This record gives sequence, C-alpha cells and structure tokens, in this order.
Amino acid sequence: MGLKVCDVAVGNGEIARRGSLLTVQYKLTGGCFGPQGKLIDSSKKFNFRLGKGEVVRGWDLGCAGMAVGGRRRLIVPPKAGYGGEDIGAGPGALLYFDITLLSFR
Repeated sequence: MGLKVCDVAVGNGEIARRGSLLTVQYKLTGGCFGPQGKLIDSSKKFNFRLGKGEVVRGWDLGCAGMAVGGRRRLIVPPKAGYGGEDIGAGPGALLYFDITLLSFR
C-alpha cells in the first residue's frame, strides 16, 4: 500500500485499538513540495472511530497503536488516501498528515 508511519513522539499509557473513539489534532500538507507543501487542512480537535472506515485508510492503519500524547507523521499514498481525487494537493498526490493523539475511549 505504501503507507509510511514515523513516530515523532511516543505517547504514554494505554494504546488505541480498533473501535476506540480517538480525538486528534492534525495538519495536512501535500503536493509537489512534500511535507513543506501547501497547508490543505487542519483541526485542533477531530474525532473518529479507529478502524471503522470513518477516515481515509491511511489514518485507520497509521493511528493504530498510538498512545495519548503521541505524535505521528503519516505519508499517505493515493491508495490509502483519496485516490486520484484532487483535495488541494493535486490529483493522486502524496499526503502528509501530522497527527497528535489527544485522547481516546
């Protein structure tokens, strides 16, 4: 699939598992300039259920195993993201998500 996951900071405590309701902070960049590319989207507080298909597949796979306070960079290829759809980075571009796990239950 080509998803790349890099722990920037490892969190503490229990690990988020499939079905957990995660609250994250994220920043999305992408396009021809890579991680320093155009800011496409961001949120200080976003909720989703891990592994339930509520977000792109790259998030469901890349956020599994995170602990609260953990920060990850996900490099999401089109197959694990939005396919050939242009969401602001160009059609079929790599997407760079910087995600911090704030809490989960």
